[in-house]
Amino acid sequence: MTVWRGAQPLILASQSAVRRALLVNAGIAVETVPADLDERTLQRDSGLMQPGAIASLLAGEKARAVSLRHPGRVVIGADQTLALGDALFSKPADRAAAAAQIARLAGQTHELHSAVSVMTGGEPQFAHVSVARMTMRPLTGQQIEAYLDEAGANVTASVGAYQLEKT
Repeated sequence: MTVWRGAQPLILASQSAVRRALLVNAGIAVETVPADLDERTLQRDSGLMQPGAIASLLAGEKARAVSLRHPGRVVIGADQTLALGDALFSKPADRAAAAAQIARLAGQTHELHSAVSVMTGGEPQFAHVSVARMTMRPLTGQQIEAYLDEAGANVTASVGAYQLEKT
């Protein structure tokens, strides 16, 4: 059963399997179309420093880019930023960077800023940012390595090198 009533599926401006699964599990017909944006350049050029504002900018730019290529379609863009105090995290480049991120977060309370933007024809229809504060338990180097072994390549798919969701 689908709750989506649009003539065509909603477009998710992302390649995220987790985001796609969330929409599908909510009964929404969805098609994925990646925005193919240089997120770090957009962030740097914006001059924004607040994690929520950065997440909102990136979610909006993803939705805008895809909605301009698909006129008349409803497009949703989403992004997350992770902050530990003044430090912002990006997706780790490799296993070593993931280990370093997890070690830095271990035993700390950090904030995950999640933004969503819905657009049609490049025009905003809805936008929202929420913040989740999470505390990671202290971890030993051995525990971090065991987690990295278990998670495999998924550690480079999310800011902070971890995922709470399962696809």
